[in-house]
Amino acid sequence: MTENVTHRDSNMELYRILAMVFVMLFHASGEIDLLNKNVYVSPIESIGITWFTAATFTCVNMFVLLSGWYGIKARFEKLLSFLFQVLFFSFLVYFTTCALFDEVVFKWSYIARIVTTDMYWFVPVYLLLYIVSPALNTFITQSTRRQYQLILGGMLLMQCIFGWLNTQDEGYKDGRSPISFIILYLLGGYLRRFPDNLLNRLSRTKLLLCYILLVSVNMVIAKMANIFNSEYLIEVAWRYASPLVIVAAACMLLVFTKTKMGYNRTINWIAASCFAVFLVHCFPTFYETIFSPTIVMIWEELPVWTAVPAILLFLTVIFFASIVIDQGRIWLYDKFFKELYN
Repeated sequence: MTENVTHRDSNMELYRILAMVFVMLFHASGEIDLLNKNVYVSPIESIGITWFTAATFTCVNMFVLLSGWYGIKARFEKLLSFLFQVLFFSFLVYFTTCALFDEVVFKWSYIARIVTTDMYWFVPVYLLLYIVSPALNTFITQSTRRQYQLILGGMLLMQCIFGWLNTQDEGYKDGRSPISFIILYLLGGYLRRFPDNLLNRLSRTKLLLCYILLVSVNMVIAKMANIFNSEYLIEVAWRYASPLVIVAAACMLLVFTKTKMGYNRTINWIAASCFAVFLVHCFPTFYETIFSPTIVMIWEELPVWTAVPAILLFLTVIFFASIVIDQGRIWLYDKFFKELYN
C-alpha cells in the first residue's frame, strides 16, 4: 500500500474510504430501519430507509473485492501492524467505555475473546484470508482463464445455492465465512486480470445504474419480507453471500477503476487509517452504549430533516476522531515494534 516510491492509486483509496463510510452508514440506517418496518404507516420514509440500508450493505464485499483487486502482499510486519491496530483500539475503546459507563465492567476475559464476538467477526475471517493469500495470488496469476472461470463460477454457484438460498446453512455464515471472503478475493483478482470481462465493458454510468438496480431489487425483497412477515425473505435480503450484493459491490469497484485522478495525499492518508473507524464504532461496548443509543435517540426525538444531518454529523465526528487517534497508534507502532523485523 523518494522519487522511487510508488503511491497507492488515490481513486481506489477513495473507494476504500467509501467502503468504510458505507459500513458506518449501514449500521446507522440499520438501526433506523428497525424502527420503520411498517411500510403502511409512512411508505416513502420506510422504503427510502430500506433502500439506503441496502445500498450501503455492499460495504464488506467492497472492502474484500479491493483486497482481491490488488492482491494482499502478505508480510510479517503488515500482519503484526494489523494485530497491533486491533488490540490498540480494543483496549482503548474498552477502557474508555468502562470509565464512562458504570454498567460496563472491565474483565480481562472480555478482551481475550473480543475477536470472537459478532461485531468483530470481520477480524478473524480477514486474518485467515490474509494467511492464505499467497496461495490465492499464485492461482490468480498462474491459472488459465478457463480454469479461473470454472473454479470461481463453481464456487459462486455453490455459495448462491447453499449460502444464499438455503438460509439454514451454517457453512457460509451469510457470507461472513472464510470461504466467502476467498470467493470475493478471487472475484476481485479476476476482474483485474481479465479486463475484458462482461462488467468491465460497461461505462461508469451503466455500472452505476446496475448498482442502483441491484440495490433496488434487494430493497424490494426486504420490504416484501416486512409486508408478508417472511423470515426467509429477510434472510435472503440481508446476506453478504447474495449475488445481488456481490455484483453490486463489483459494479462500484469498477466505477472507481474507471475514475481517473492524480495522487491525492489527503485521500491516501485518510484511507491508510480508515480501518480504525470500524474498530472504534463496532467495538461492542461502544456500539451498545454510544453508537446505537445515539442514533435511535436522534431519530426518535428530531424530525427527519434535522435528524438526518444530526446523524451525519455524529458519524463524521466518529470517523475523523478515529482517523486522528490512529495516528497515535502508528507512532507507537513505529517507535516500539518496527525494530522487531528491522
